[in-house]
Amino acid sequence: MSTPTKGPSGAAASDFRIPAKSSWTGAWRIAAAVGCLGLGIAAVGWFKDPTRFAFSYLFGYVVSLSLALGSLFFVLVQFVTKAGWGVTVRRLAELLMRPMLVFAVLSIPLFISIPRLFPWAGAKHAEAAESHEASPLAEERGLSELEPAAMRSLPRAAPQKLEKAVEAGEESIVAHKRFYLNQRFFQVRLVLYLFIWFWLADRYFGWSSEQDKTKALRNTASAQSFAPPALILFGFSLTFFAFDWLLSLDATWYSTIFGVYAFASCAMFNMAVLILLSLALRRSGLMGDAVNVEHYHDMGKLLFGWISFWSYVSFAQFFLVWYSNIPDEVAWFHKRWSENGGTWKPVTAAIVVMHFFVPFWFLMSRNVKRRTTLLATAAGCMVVMHVVDIYWVVMPNLGAFAPNPVDFGCLVGIFGVYFAFVLRSMEGFPLVPIGDPRLSRALEYENA
Repeated sequence: MSTPTKGPSGAAASDFRIPAKSSWTGAWRIAAAVGCLGLGIAAVGWFKDPTRFAFSYLFGYVVSLSLALGSLFFVLVQFVTKAGWGVTVRRLAELLMRPMLVFAVLSIPLFISIPRLFPWAGAKHAEAAESHEASPLAEERGLSELEPAAMRSLPRAAPQKLEKAVEAGEESIVAHKRFYLNQRFFQVRLVLYLFIWFWLADRYFGWSSEQDKTKALRNTASAQSFAPPALILFGFSLTFFAFDWLLSLDATWYSTIFGVYAFASCAMFNMAVLILLSLALRRSGLMGDAVNVEHYHDMGKLLFGWISFWSYVSFAQFFLVWYSNIPDEVAWFHKRWSENGGTWKPVTAAIVVMHFFVPFWFLMSRNVKRRTTLLATAAGCMVVMHVVDIYWVVMPNLGAFAPNPVDFGCLVGIFGVYFAFVLRSMEGFPLVPIGDPRLSRALEYENA
């Protein structure tokens, strides 16, 4: 058992457990009630507008899942790097990644909504793909390969003929991806992703929680030796999940860097939530000084790093598309700027300013990273902007920017149910991995 430490309230936190009389005890019921209320709003949306519900539900699901995935990545990195400073923070990440099985249950509406989310999954497009080779329009316009020269000649066509020609061109692109974009294979892949994530999360949480009781060094050794292949599995599964459920919402667009974009979002979101959650627990006197200013300084540096990395990847993706100026590539950004009446333009501008410029300059200072109130402000901003970013990726495929209560219901419903399981787990395990051999080093950690 670790050496007793004193929290801000003076209470001892030797075992780092939530006591029965704490305000955190039973908090999971509040989260569950909020989640059920949100899902109730979502259910009403399903009956009123199933298509709107499908996109809203995907948005809420991806936001919630990204926190669990970012937490899984943080745990794997802690072991692969054999880091000592982050031991006292690692258990919170383990608790955030643990309810991975919840997402398997919550994915059921996604399976049902596939034809509404993805145009390539609809009957019309399936039939068009089968008959594409015999399409006179496709042959006339030379769109079997969607050649740029053919695309440049399209504006001179009559409006109706132009529209049909563009549709034929899109169908030809999807036809080339039909071996990958078919519903059965699509569903199997999602099951595989969820299984990989559940297996990794369960395995690492099992090693860590067992070590609380046994203090066995072999658990740490096993976790460290398995971390490299686990990271490879995680990287591939996250990348293809992003390709499947976000990129293929517009199946005519492609970006080889999109998986990295999604990964950076998950890592950044996790670090922001870890800062806020650990601060809340620390101020309640539940973690003593196990997470101190030195740890927050490092977490602030990591948050700053992930903001910079996300911004770099985002700009690289945009710049390469803008520079090449290929019609079927620029359409994705066009949809989020001038299309749909330009309603998404303010959101795009807000992401550029508040997801990069403002937090980048704000977190650059060492003083900000060592002042928890300022650091919490930056972390809160990044939580909000992450939600906005996922909304910006998913919802323009539905149409103009027009927020709906169903969007809020799906987000709050899914996240509430997920976080209820997180809070329930917090009552059953120490908030710090007390059996980890590097715990003493983490408790005495000083930032260089």
